[in-house]
Amino acid sequence: MAQDDNKPPRLRGPPPGATEPPEHVKKPQIYEIFPGSKPEDAKGSGEGQKSPSQPSITEGIQSIKPDDFLNVHQIPCARQSLLTGIGAGAAIGMGRFVVGGRIPKATNWAFWSFFAGSILQWEYCRAQRANERAAVARIVEIMDKKQADKKKQAEEAARLKKEQAEEKIKQEAAAKKSWYKFW
Repeated sequence: MAQDDNKPPRLRGPPPGATEPPEHVKKPQIYEIFPGSKPEDAKGSGEGQKSPSQPSITEGIQSIKPDDFLNVHQIPCARQSLLTGIGAGAAIGMGRFVVGGRIPKATNWAFWSFFAGSILQWEYCRAQRANERAAVARIVEIMDKKQADKKKQAEEAARLKKEQAEEKIKQEAAAKKSWYKFW
């Protein structure tokens, strides 16, 4: 399956005001770990290896497995783009034939409209997914900040409560103190 973009994954830092990074940053989830994202993977052995960001065409072709064709429906946006392309190709191809085009010309129109419809729908869907991912990242950042603020407020409340308890103990000790002194 293809990645959404060619940028390496980026771990988020702690939210503003936090003293320690959240637990999910210290222990990345399985979906945050990609091949080549670790610093030791980037070094490589230095023996004429290409960087993981620029594979050759032959490496790309060799990476295609027969199972990839059976799992096309699991690729995000693939089903929707193919169905849109099929619909566009069928509609425009039939329309071209009905209007008076010959079968080869109508077939060409159908194919190219399938191709264009699929590509346009694919790009639109991927853009929507990227926007959704950015919104989710922003929501997670806000939630982390709110959790840090809540923790800070709870610590402040506990500190105030402790100070009040100490002050109360001092006042009780002062009240028990006798008003006279024997020497």
